[in-house]
Amino acid sequence: MTTRALPGGTDAAVTSTTRDRPLVVAAHGTASEEGQAVVEQCAARAGRLLGLGTPPVVGYVDVCGPTLEEVLADLENPVVVPFFLASGYHVRHDVPSALAPVRGSTLTPALGAADEVVDALVDRVREVDTDESPRTGTAADTVTDAVLVVGAGSSVEAARAEVALVADRVGTRLGVVTATAFLSGPGPRAACELTRLRLAGHTRIVLATHLLSPGYFATKAHRVAAAAGALATGPLGTHDLLRDLVARRYREALATDQP
Repeated sequence: MTTRALPGGTDAAVTSTTRDRPLVVAAHGTASEEGQAVVEQCAARAGRLLGLGTPPVVGYVDVCGPTLEEVLADLENPVVVPFFLASGYHVRHDVPSALAPVRGSTLTPALGAADEVVDALVDRVREVDTDESPRTGTAADTVTDAVLVVGAGSSVEAARAEVALVADRVGTRLGVVTATAFLSGPGPRAACELTRLRLAGHTRIVLATHLLSPGYFATKAHRVAAAAGALATGPLGTHDLLRDLVARRYREALATDQP
């Protein structure tokens, strides 16, 4: 059994000798059927982009099935891409544990603070900032002056730091003040950070949901934003750049595995 974790690397083309290695997308899991569909559609689109000989499969580590262990049971030499925005407990422990008995498996980095994630979040902020104002029902005549990046939360400090890094990079791209909050676990809460930003004089704040798909946390984030009169973004998993990132992780794995 050979399982290796890969650093981020340069992109490389999929060669004819390796393109049939199965792509497995390891996701958290959600009770939301819509949320599951977002993950599965992203995996399928990445597979089509890569031109793989077999369709990708999705395995979940929590909440719903099929489990990652179940989808890996009959596979050899899979490339497993953790479909997580930060490397918390599931990425550090649950995913590697599921791969341990799998012959020839390769584990890529999670999505993390990759350029594609930052660019997709910037796009989501710009999308809602051109929508009609929820307060007036008319076209917005102001621009965002602060962005609160809100993640699901993690007990792992390094995972929370990844979210803060994304927030910093989004702020640099948009030229606005940013802050970070979490919907569970340690760290500042979204409602408190929205209040703090208001008191600091920011009048048009976008709550950028650092989340991949609809589900419990996305619903919670949108409720917090609505209560504060703030705009909230949609999930990242439907963005083409997330599909591209999954495909890039797969290509990088093949490039690293070449003799």
